[in-house]
Amino acid sequence: MKKQTWLFFVVISIMTIQSVNAQYSTTVNLGQQNLSIRELRSNAVTGNIGWNGLTGFGVTYRTYFAKHLGVDVGIGLATTGFKIGTRFNYIFSDKNFSPLVSGGIMYGMGFGDTELDFENSNTGNKFSYTISSSPFAQFGGGVEYMADGGFIISGIVGYALLLNDGNYKITKGNPTNDELSAMDIAIGSGLVLEFSIGFAFGGK
Repeated sequence: MKKQTWLFFVVISIMTIQSVNAQYSTTVNLGQQNLSIRELRSNAVTGNIGWNGLTGFGVTYRTYFAKHLGVDVGIGLATTGFKIGTRFNYIFSDKNFSPLVSGGIMYGMGFGDTELDFENSNTGNKFSYTISSSPFAQFGGGVEYMADGGFIISGIVGYALLLNDGNYKITKGNPTNDELSAMDIAIGSGLVLEFSIGFAFGGK
């Protein structure tokens, strides 16, 4: 709930910025060609944080290879270990502020045979587990704001689907059904809440 509230305020902040820039679209005339803001600044580097996000806590390189199409390639750390991912984005508007939809794949490399320990602070129950490789498909939608000076901020809400039968194994102890459900939420399929902030540069 706290993560949902946090993302709500981020989206509201972006919409407030848009209200200031309403009906405004950055274009520059180069000969006979008008370029939108994402054509003028077609590359970006962002820092990312979130739940079931492309990188977990990490960094992403973003490029807009067509007027409304972009691709993200990222690397970071997550509950499933060292994580890499790539995602395609469709940006609906030429304006600084735009809604978008996205789809991609993520891969958590797991922790091999390293045992991780869990202790329930309420009951004192303890168990150990390992996390294996974790491929996901991610689908979502959100908003993006790119300022004329290059500042970029975006938020995505969606769903991440684990593509194998299971990515963890209990090695010691006896977790309860509630504890297993919590494990599934922490490292399995689930809601995507992702926030990115960075700088856009380069272009045509």
